Amino acid sequence: MITDNSKRMESRAHAVIAHGALTNSKRAASFVRGVYPTHFKSGHKCYLVDVDKNTYIDLICGLGTNLFGYGNRAIVERCLQVGLKGNTVFSFASDIEVEFAELFVNEHPWIEKIRMLKSGSEGCSAAVKIARAFTGEKFVYSRGYSGWHDQFVQLTPPAYGVAPDGYMLPLQDEFIFRCDTAAVIVEPIITDYSKERILWLQRLREACDKQGVLLIFDETITAYRYEQGSVTRRHNILPDLWIGGKAIAGGYPLSVVGGRSEIMEADYFVSSTWAGDRIAMAAGIKSIELMKNDYRPDDLWEKGKLLQDEFNAISEHVQMIGYPTRGIFKYKDLRFKTLFMQEMCKAGILIGASWFINRWHYAEKQNIISIAKICIKNIINHRVVLEGKAPLSPFAEKVRS
Repeated sequence: MITDNSKRMESRAHAVIAHGALTNSKRAASFVRGVYPTHFKSGHKCYLVDVDKNTYIDLICGLGTNLFGYGNRAIVERCLQVGLKGNTVFSFASDIEVEFAELFVNEHPWIEKIRMLKSGSEGCSAAVKIARAFTGEKFVYSRGYSGWHDQFVQLTPPAYGVAPDGYMLPLQDEFIFRCDTAAVIVEPIITDYSKERILWLQRLREACDKQGVLLIFDETITAYRYEQGSVTRRHNILPDLWIGGKAIAGGYPLSVVGGRSEIMEADYFVSSTWAGDRIAMAAGIKSIELMKNDYRPDDLWEKGKLLQDEFNAISEHVQMIGYPTRGIFKYKDLRFKTLFMQEMCKAGILIGASWFINRWHYAEKQNIISIAKICIKNIINHRVVLEGKAPLSPFAEKVRS
């Protein structure tokens, strides 16, 4: 329930934070305004607690970062051990970045060398820069969301504040590239993981090989979350450069860009004070250990498939589209979408445009299904009315209300 305490927090945020939030998809306007809580104080496993001390099942999962559970004790303890040995960065390189890199490369045999950064956006921008430096060419073709940096945002309307540079082009299915093309960057899987999509990726790999263009896979979201831990490994379609982020450090800020040694050793400038963040590296190391033991991606994939199938059997009015650990909600119409989001929130389940799961959601499977059934039935029978404002897309022009 939204109280005066929650309203005051939102008002305080708008007074000092531009647009009221730091991430577009976390803005109040992206949800049912006036019904959804806007600020949270804590999280554990698959739950979030808002400033009014209400607990919710969170199917947004920190935009996909929460793979191992909020406040995972093993990760937190490893980070504390490292933090007590000094600040998060030193004046020089640290031993833990070498340890993380060795473990990461060992787990991803198509990668020989990596660079670490803080976000998927940085990883994608670095990958494009590395590709251009290695090939000596300027043009890059792109499909999918690869971050907020100018060269990508120029392809995403309304793209305010961005001057198009003309060197980033939308990827078409013909796969015919300019002769001065450096690379193609794609999210290999967004929600469609059909046989047709895999064949599309194979054709793209072949086209890049024939035309001498580097292929970059942006697995910022699919890394650790997809079957066998990545699209690359599962389908054995090997990119020249690979990006991982979101969940690879268990909710701590870390991204990776990697590839063959000769590509990664090209002359380019990618440098960041926080790239060697020791605490994020510690979280990354522990995340690799967890992925090999209690948090195997195939186990989560199997549990997610059961949840997804059972949910989709309820009604055609709303479906969980995507692969078993991540996707989008597809609705019959905007009215149903708004009311479903509202009623699920009121019943204690947070959903957004996208959904993600971690292992803790499976324990709540029957609860999620039962609540969804009740919400859908009430909407179909016209027992509920809209109590707030309909959500806007994070990319919409008017999101500052």
